[in-house]
Amino acid sequence: MKSIAYRAKGFMLPVAIFLLVTLAALVGYAMRLSVLAQVGTIQDVQGANAYLAARAGVEWAAYQVLAPGSNAIQNCPAVPAPFTINGFNIVLTCNRSVPKDKGNTQDIGIYSITSTASVGVAGSQDYIERRIAVTLSRCLYNDPAGEECN
Repeated sequence: MKSIAYRAKGFMLPVAIFLLVTLAALVGYAMRLSVLAQVGTIQDVQGANAYLAARAGVEWAAYQVLAPGSNAIQNCPAVPAPFTINGFNIVLTCNRSVPKDKGNTQDIGIYSITSTASVGVAGSQDYIERRIAVTLSRCLYNDPAGEECN
C-alpha cells in the first residue's frame, strides 16, 4: 500500500497553476481599467477644449455683428474658409432678423449664432464635438441723443 505522502504528490502543481492564471486575469483586468480611465480623462480634457473653441467662435462672431462704434445694422459675418482654433474645426452659422421695436420706430438687430467645434472623425471613438448657441440683440438708432429702443 502506498503512503499518503506518495498519493498527495503533485497536488500543489494544479493549485499553483490555478493561482497563476487567476492572478494573471486580475492583472489584465486592472490594466484594462487603467487604460479606460486614461481614455476617459483624455476625452474629458478634449471636451473642455472643444467647449472653449466653440465659445471663442461665438465671441468672434458676436464681436463682428455688434461692431463697436457703429450705428448700422451689421450683416452676419463671413466666416474664414478654414476656421480652426488649436486643431478644432469651427463651424459658425448666423441668422439675422430686423424687427421694429414696440413703438415701431427703431430697428432691432437680432442675431442667432451657433458655433460648433469638433476634432477627429465623426463616428470614431476619439471624436469630440461641442456646440454653443446664442441669441444677441442690438437696438439701432440713428440719433445718438434720441430715445433708445423700448
